[in-house]
Amino acid sequence: MLYAQLDSGPEAEPSDSTVIIFKKVLQVPEFQKYNPDTIQLGDNDQIITDSYTAIGQPYVYDALHSFNRRRMDNFGGYLNDKINAGLAEIRSKGFISDLKKLYIQIDPMTLTVYWSAVVGPSLDGRCYMHVDSRGSAGGGLSAVLKQCPRMHRLHSTLIPVKLLEFNDNVLQCYDWHGTKLDSVTNMINIQQHFYKYYDPQIGSAATLAEVAQKDAEMVCVLVSKPPTPAMSYKRYTVKQGDTLSQIAVKHHSTPSKIKKVNGLRSDIIRVGQSLKIPG
Repeated sequence: MLYAQLDSGPEAEPSDSTVIIFKKVLQVPEFQKYNPDTIQLGDNDQIITDSYTAIGQPYVYDALHSFNRRRMDNFGGYLNDKINAGLAEIRSKGFISDLKKLYIQIDPMTLTVYWSAVVGPSLDGRCYMHVDSRGSAGGGLSAVLKQCPRMHRLHSTLIPVKLLEFNDNVLQCYDWHGTKLDSVTNMINIQQHFYKYYDPQIGSAATLAEVAQKDAEMVCVLVSKPPTPAMSYKRYTVKQGDTLSQIAVKHHSTPSKIKKVNGLRSDIIRVGQSLKIPG
């Protein structure tokens, strides 16, 4: 059985009071990706399949669970948006729509999320207009549940139905900055709750005109909201003797802003590190 020794770093000097902690080294099994072609479809159903990777992104495990997109930089897989577009396409064909199945897999070695969704005509008489989700990387169930009430309020005219409670303990092959670890001794819990929302005013006897009107109303609401401007930034490579505060002053920024866009959890930076400097 393999164990990894954890200490305070290469500069730590042993002493009589040194405490050495050993953690079991976890084996990373070969990733087995499912085949979307094996998913059974009903009449007029459609399958949406896509993937995204967190490699190269700041604060990689936060990026990994950004199934739709995160606020700090809009990075994500845009899963909800793509499913909602699929639901609208089903309605454009004259059917009341539903998200019937959702499959998600995470490859810990490549930090890649693979997903497939099946959308099609609703079989329960409800027209599901929208899909939304909230989640957490390492925060656990309580962190997810805190976010759901506000999400439901965003769709106050619709009725939520829970579709999937995604819960996966992902083997931590990288640190939070994306550096590959020499050994795997930990897991990061990724949770995401997915809800689909139906319109109680649209039933099984809905006509194409009724559904189209609802879609038009939703489009008007989205158009009325100004788009979030993309954050501009420049790159700076950390040099010997630099501190986060000095870099912030030099570039007319603040340490908190620099930490936010780079996913830093402390003021610690390293020589050669490339930082995004917000404009």
